[in-house]
Amino acid sequence: MKKKLSIILIILGLLILAAPSIMNKIVGIRINKENEFLDNLSAQDLANNENLEAEYDYSTVRDLEFNTFFSHLDASYDKAIIGQISIPDLDIYLPILKGTTNANLLVGATTMVPHQQMGEGNYPLAGHYMKDKNLLFGNLLNIKKNTIVRLTDKRIIYEYKIYETTVVSDTAHHMIGNQMAKNHGQPILSLMTCYYTSKSGQRFFALGELIDEYPYEKGLMYP
Repeated sequence: MKKKLSIILIILGLLILAAPSIMNKIVGIRINKENEFLDNLSAQDLANNENLEAEYDYSTVRDLEFNTFFSHLDASYDKAIIGQISIPDLDIYLPILKGTTNANLLVGATTMVPHQQMGEGNYPLAGHYMKDKNLLFGNLLNIKKNTIVRLTDKRIIYEYKIYETTVVSDTAHHMIGNQMAKNHGQPILSLMTCYYTSKSGQRFFALGELIDEYPYEKGLMYP
């Protein structure tokens, strides 16, 4: 009996150790799947999704951990995707989803306030920090000034250049408001991720200013 219990405990221990790697692998697969799905959506599909209601209850958002991850494995995103974000220098290529929810944050960058518009005012996007730099906003903390970030709704590509990075309190809600763009004197992009963990009480922001916009071509999002 003791031998069987020892074997069971060893197996459980190995599963616990392997859990983060398994989760990261599946997250990567899901991101690729949604990017492929995005490729097949038209500009009109994205516009239709933009007109749907979305959820913005930050109090329900949790770090990407095993239990949060598995509770949203069956989530559907066909009505949530409204665009794409591309940061070639960081190898970040993600769908943009409307609404900040645990499910949406599993596969891409999420809008943070109702009625935000690409190329206008302050366009804030949230993404999970990940220890694996190849997933979600895991590499965002390494972004530098003058890095180019592109957003698209498949009609227009909006090109921003990062002009500032900063770490603020998680209560600094002004960072996602339009007054930030007014103070800067032009439309801006605000990319936000947890500063290593949501429990730190701090958030990392990369702020970019709009420098150009031009008609959509898929190849321009993957230079």
